[in-house]
Amino acid sequence: MSRRLLWTLTVATVFAVGNIYYSQPLLGEIAQSFRQSASSTGTIPMLSQLGYVAGLLFLAPLGDVLEKRGLLVVLLVSAGLALLAAGIAPTFPLFLTACLGIGLTAVLVQILIPFVAVLSTPAERGRNLGTVLSAALIGVLVSRTLSGFVGAHLGWRGVFFVASATMFALAVLLRLGLPRHEPPTRLSYPRLLHSVWSLFRDLPELRAIALTGALMYAALSAFWASLAFYLESDAFRMGPETAGMFGLIGAAGALAANLTGRNVERIGARRLVRGSILLMLLAWMVFAGLGATWAGLITGVLLLDLGAQAATVSNQTALYHIHPEAQTRLNTIYKVFYYAGGACGSWLSTAAWEHFAWRGVCAVGAMFLLLAFAWERLRLAARAMTATPAPLR
Repeated sequence: MSRRLLWTLTVATVFAVGNIYYSQPLLGEIAQSFRQSASSTGTIPMLSQLGYVAGLLFLAPLGDVLEKRGLLVVLLVSAGLALLAAGIAPTFPLFLTACLGIGLTAVLVQILIPFVAVLSTPAERGRNLGTVLSAALIGVLVSRTLSGFVGAHLGWRGVFFVASATMFALAVLLRLGLPRHEPPTRLSYPRLLHSVWSLFRDLPELRAIALTGALMYAALSAFWASLAFYLESDAFRMGPETAGMFGLIGAAGALAANLTGRNVERIGARRLVRGSILLMLLAWMVFAGLGATWAGLITGVLLLDLGAQAATVSNQTALYHIHPEAQTRLNTIYKVFYYAGGACGSWLSTAAWEHFAWRGVCAVGAMFLLLAFAWERLRLAARAMTATPAPLR
């Protein structure tokens, strides 16, 4: 793969992955614009993530049965239209519908990344995938910062207009810069979907890892869904630009992902996941005790993102050992659980903010992590019992 083509796909990944996160620093302003409560506005990230789940289930598998360049261009144009619809939406229900479409089309990233692997030679595949996966992480982090900055200067609608124009520009760029790639398989779309269900049904370890990932991402989403409301409250009196800056603080998670990837085989994925859960739980304890101070809030974000990224790498490393021949479909199942958990965490967090303020949000985040840790301990105990031979009677 040429460097130009790699960077084209990398840039597309950076901007496309951020679509479902642009709204998070702007929730306070959006709530005021549509005169909605915090809990009602919490449906925005929830619907975006549920749309992403639907995209994972019904659109991502198309990457294995349709010509990839054409599919990516169609999804980019569709994403641009959904973002444009969000920017011009005159009512809150129409805005929510647009958010669902934004989440649905954002799944194009899950087609872009495997495309990099397909276009790379075996010798360069690892390096190229590392570049694009790092770009995806950076896109998630920087999207909140860009959203907060643009929102502070152009208003929340301006964020969606800029994002929409970016998607249309990327559609043209990929149409002109990517080669055609016909699918290697003749598997029909219904059979492809059925194979995903068969993997989910037949692999209990997959289901267990996916549940842990869902609970942990719910705890992470609980923070980001309510941060804008908390910063606009009397505790800080700050706007979307400040909320967006916390995305840069979370860049420390990239370091955690790198270190975890190097050591996960030596330490063990499940041990690292349990440690990550405790690290994130410590973050929520800091939020509860010192969250009214800048030092406490920043420290908590660092701990939360470090734990979340370390857990993601550990979970997905363990995942790919289960069935190496079906990694894309295993990733689809894992991400479906992952974003469904995020949607649940987002909604419960904003509901807790409306009724119990920041302490309620902290309770929601901690609850998900306690459930995740209990689930991991239960799995460990069940495995120990299975490995221990029954005594002779």
